[in-house]
Amino acid sequence: MGKSTTTLPLRRSTRVNIACPVRISGLLPNHLPFSENAQIVTVSKFGARLKTPIQLQLGMKLTVEPLRGKKSGTFRVVWVGRPGTPRAGEVGVEYATEVTNILGINFPDQHPPAK
Repeated sequence: MGKSTTTLPLRRSTRVNIACPVRISGLLPNHLPFSENAQIVTVSKFGARLKTPIQLQLGMKLTVEPLRGKKSGTFRVVWVGRPGTPRAGEVGVEYATEVTNILGINFPDQHPPAK
């Protein structure tokens, strides 16, 4: 008798590689405001990976606004690339409030197939 295994999907949503210039803004840990150009390098339904010159920290909230667009969203930093690695200067962010789809990409709902 064979084993039945159920595997959960590793991602909540498909990721799309993209090069989209954005403006990020928020408060630094020392409570000083910042506003800086950055770039979205990967986007999903729930967040994105950004390349930024600003050293951000886990838990920080920031506003992300595409340079060519009028929508913006509030995000929370959930991952920071380690210094000295190829991911240095990159951060993972997820929507801190409702998903606002700031880039206009429609991601399908991902449900497990019905049995």
